[in-house]
Amino acid sequence: MSTARILIKQGTIVYRFLRFEAATDGSLIAFLDRDARSKIGSMEMSKDGVFAAVQNTTDKRLPSGRFSIHTTGEVHHYARGQRTDTIHIEPLHKLTKLAWIGFFSVPRPARLDLFDENRQRHHIAATLDVPEEVSERLTFVMEIGPKLQEPSTYGVALHYELYSVVVRLEPSGPWPTELTDHFIHGMPASGPFEARQIDRASAELGFYQSIHGQTAFIFREDAGGAYIAMAAVPMVKAPTLTIRFNRPDLSIETIPYTTSFQPTHKVRFWIRDKGGRNKAKQMTSESILCPLN
Repeated sequence: MSTARILIKQGTIVYRFLRFEAATDGSLIAFLDRDARSKIGSMEMSKDGVFAAVQNTTDKRLPSGRFSIHTTGEVHHYARGQRTDTIHIEPLHKLTKLAWIGFFSVPRPARLDLFDENRQRHHIAATLDVPEEVSERLTFVMEIGPKLQEPSTYGVALHYELYSVVVRLEPSGPWPTELTDHFIHGMPASGPFEARQIDRASAELGFYQSIHGQTAFIFREDAGGAYIAMAAVPMVKAPTLTIRFNRPDLSIETIPYTTSFQPTHKVRFWIRDKGGRNKAKQMTSESILCPLN
C-alpha cells in the first residue's frame, strides 16, 4: 500500500490530520490520523438527529473514524472500530464527477496529534496552513472524482492513477454545545445509488484495465513478493494457471484465497526454485504465461 498524509501547520507546529492508504486494486482507506485512545465520553447521533453519549463503552483503546472507499464504489464509514454507515457512488474507474463521501470536523487544531517525521512515514504529504490565531472548529468535506480535481474552497487534492481525492474547508456548524470539544465525522445519509453498480471482480479488472489496457497480465505485489495473474474477464469459477519456465528448476505454488470471497478473475502465486519459494528476483522475463483456464 502507498501512504499519503494531510498535515495541518500552525506556525512552526505541524499536526497529523488525515492518512490515506491506497491498495493496488484502487481501493482507498481514509483515517482520522490520531493515535488509538479510549472512547469513553464519545457521542453519536440517533436516527432522530439527537446526539447522546455512547452506551456500554469500555476504556479499550480504539481507532478514530475512518472511511473505506472500494473499487466498486461502495463506501463505508467506521466509528469506534465498527462500521456505522454505507453509501454507493460510481465505480472508481468510471467516476464522471465529484462525489461527496464524508466529512471530518476538528474542535481546534491543537487537539490533533503532533506529527513526528521520524515516526510517521508516508510516500507523499500535503500541508494545510492555518493561521496561528485560529482556535475554533474546522470542518472539512472529503470528495472523490475523476482525475484531475482541485478543491473549490481552501483545501488540498491528492491525485491517484484514475481519481483525485479532495479535502476542503466548509463552514462549521452549528453544532450542539455538548459537542464543543469532540471530533465529529460522518457521511451523507445516502449516495447516488442504492446498491453497488458493479461486482467486485469486474470492478477490480476494470480498474486495472483502465490503466494497463484490455488484456490479461501479471504483476508483483508491493508487500510479500507474491505474483498476481489477472484474467481478461471474470470466469464462471476460480481459474487455474499454468506457467512454463525456461529454467527447469522453477515452478509455481498457487496461494489459496482464505476470504469468503473467492475471486474468479485472478490467481495469486509464488515462484519457487529447488531452494524454496518467493524468489526475490523479478521473473517475468524468464517465464512464458499460458492462458488462465
